[in-house]
Amino acid sequence: MQFFGDGMFMNVRLTFSFLFVLTMASAVLPSTSHAVINAGLQPSDLFHSRYTTVCILDILEVDPASGAAKCKISRSLKGKLSEDAEVTLNFTGPMKGAAASAMREGDIVAGDKAVAFAGRRRGPKDLMLYANGFYLGQMSEPGQWSLDKSGAAMVGLDGAAISTLAGTWNGSSGQLASLVEDIAAGRDFFPRKGYARFQTDRLLKRFDAPVTGVASYDLDGDGDLDIVACAATVTAFMQGDDGKFADATEALGLSGVRSHGCCAADMNGDTLTDLLFGTTIYNGTFQGGRFTFVKNARLLPGATDFAESLKTSAFAELNGDGYPDVVVSVKGGGLRVFVNPGEAGGDFVDATAAMGLDRAECGAGGDGYVTPGHWNDDVRTDLFYAADRGYFLVQNEKGVFESIPHEIDFKFTSSATGNVGETGAGAFLPLFSPEHMDLIVPLEDGWIVVANQDGVPVDVTRWGNEISEGSQAHLGSIAEDLNCDGHVDFFTVSRAENGHNRFIINRGYGSFMLGTTHKHYEHMFDGPSSELGGLACAAGDLNNDGAPDLVVGNRHGHLTLVVNDTLAARTPVAHPAPEIAAIEKVKQLTVHVLGSKGIVNARVLLHDASGRLLARRDLTNNVSAGSSGPANAVIAVRMPTDATCKATVLYSDGLTRVAEVDLSKPHTVVVVDRGEVGSDDVF
Repeated sequence: MQFFGDGMFMNVRLTFSFLFVLTMASAVLPSTSHAVINAGLQPSDLFHSRYTTVCILDILEVDPASGAAKCKISRSLKGKLSEDAEVTLNFTGPMKGAAASAMREGDIVAGDKAVAFAGRRRGPKDLMLYANGFYLGQMSEPGQWSLDKSGAAMVGLDGAAISTLAGTWNGSSGQLASLVEDIAAGRDFFPRKGYARFQTDRLLKRFDAPVTGVASYDLDGDGDLDIVACAATVTAFMQGDDGKFADATEALGLSGVRSHGCCAADMNGDTLTDLLFGTTIYNGTFQGGRFTFVKNARLLPGATDFAESLKTSAFAELNGDGYPDVVVSVKGGGLRVFVNPGEAGGDFVDATAAMGLDRAECGAGGDGYVTPGHWNDDVRTDLFYAADRGYFLVQNEKGVFESIPHEIDFKFTSSATGNVGETGAGAFLPLFSPEHMDLIVPLEDGWIVVANQDGVPVDVTRWGNEISEGSQAHLGSIAEDLNCDGHVDFFTVSRAENGHNRFIINRGYGSFMLGTTHKHYEHMFDGPSSELGGLACAAGDLNNDGAPDLVVGNRHGHLTLVVNDTLAARTPVAHPAPEIAAIEKVKQLTVHVLGSKGIVNARVLLHDASGRLLARRDLTNNVSAGSSGPANAVIAVRMPTDATCKATVLYSDGLTRVAEVDLSKPHTVVVVDRGEVGSDDVF
C-alpha cells in the first residue's frame, strides 16, 4: 500500500478499504495477507482471557480430498488436553475447499504445526485453530474436531467488531507456536504499540546540494560520535564536550573534498580513524600535535577507471585478516573488491577476479546496492547484491564468492522511472533469533523479509503484518533497535523529494509494525524530516544515553539530527500493562570495541549467566547506501533473571575477547580491547 501526502482522511480511507478487502477474502479462505495490527485483540488476549484450553498440534498427515488432517497434541499449555493424544481435524462446509487449497499450497502440511484455542464460557466446545490461517469450529467429540468457518467477523475485547483475525495474528504457525509457549511461560513480549519517541528535529545545516552520504563515527577517539556529511563536497562536524557540533572541515584537512558517500574505519592498524570517500582514502594522522586527515590517492589501483560510474563504496573485512578491505558497486559494472595489504603496507590489491566477482553468476555487469554482513557465520564477510534477481554471495573455504540459489522474487526496477539500481540497499539483522543474521531488503514501495533458515534464504514477507505499509521510492534501510525494547528494528529512507521515511518496528516472531501508526506517546517524530525523504541515513548514540539516534540527509540539502528520546519517555507508571512493565525493566548496554584490527564486521554477543544468548550485534554493517555508522554496539536487554552477563566480541580476524557485564544499572558501558595477542589466542 502506498501513502501519498500526509492527510489523515486518506490514511483512514485507505485503511478502511484495506480491511474491507480482507473481510471479503476471509469469507472464502482464511487470510494470510498483510494486515493492519489490531491492538484490541492479540494472542495473549486469546490465551489469558478468551479461551480455557490452548495447545500446539503437530500435523502428521493431510488428505486434501477429504479435507482432513491427522495431528498429535505436542504441547498442552492450558486446560486438560493430554499431550501425545491424536486429533483429527475435519474441515467441512466452505472450509473443506479452503483447507484443501491450503494443503496443496503448503500451508497445511505434514511436519508443520498448528495452534488450537478452545473452550469459552458460553461455548465450552468452541474452537479456534490457526494453521497458517484462522479456522473456527467445534471440538465436536474427543479426538474429532470440526472446522466450518473462517476467522471473519470476530469481536474484540472492547466489544467492537473485528473484520478479520489477521490483525490479531497473520504470521506462520510455527512462530505462533513459539509465541504461545512464551505466553504460557510468562516470558512473551509482543507489543501492541510503538513505544518510541524522538526529540524535535535538529537541523544541523542546510546545504546548497542534496545530502547523499553521512557517517556517524568517533573521528578523533574522544568517545563522542562526530558527523561527516557529503553534499557535493564533504563537511565534518566535531562534537564538543557540551554536545554541540562544530564545523571542523578545514581543521581536519577535508576542505574541497568531493564525494557522494563516506565510510569510516581504521584501515592501517594505527588505531586512528581513516575515511573512504568514493575511491579515495584519507588517512588519519597527527601533524604538529593536531589530528587531521591526509589524502592517499594511491591505495586503490585502477579506481580512476570507474570513478565516474561509482555507485557506492564501503569498508568490509573480506579475507579474515582483520584489516578492512573495500567493496565497490559500479553502475553497470557489478562489484569490485580491493584487498588490504595488511601489515605489509602499500596499495590495496584488486581481487575482483580472484574472489569470483567477475562471473555472471555473481552479478558481473550489474547495477545495484551491495550489503555486507554475516550469512553463514564463518570468519569471512558475505554480501547481498541487489541487482537483477538478487545475489546472496557467500565465500567458500578458498575465499571465492559463490551465489546461493534462492526462489525469492526480488524486483529492483523502479515502477516510476523504469530504472534499475534505485532501490535495494538492505541490512543484515537478527530478526528471529540472535543465533544468526537475517536480511531486510527495501523495494520500490515495500520490503522483502528474508529468513536465514539453515543458510537457505526464505521469503517470509507474507507473514509480516504491517511490513506492507510502505512509502514510495524506497532507497535504503539501516538496522538498529530504535525503540530500545530488545528487538532490532529498521529505518528506511525514501529518495522522493517528499517521500515518507519509514520506521518499521520489529515486534518479534516475524511481525512488524509501522511505528507512526501505533504511537504510544503524544508523538513519535516531531518535525518535518520524516516526510521529506532521505538520500542518506546513519544511526549512532550521539548523546551517550544508551539509545541510538538518527542522522538523515535529503535532497533538499537538509542534514538533520533525530535524537532518540525513548528512554526519557519511560517514566514508571502505576499498575502497568505487562508489555509496559517489561519495557520499564529494559537495561541499556553500550559495548565499545577497540583494537588495531578486526573491528570492521566484528560481532558482539551477549550471554546471560546460564549461557543463553540474549542479543547479537554485528558492527559496521549499515553501509549499503553510501553512509556508515559507528564501531560500537548499542543493545537493549529485557532483563534476565540475573544481571550478570558476558559480552563476547568476535573480532573479524577470529580473535575472541570476553568481558563481564553487570546490568544492574539503567545504562552500562563496557570497553572491550583486543590488547596484545598472546600465543594462546586462537584465530
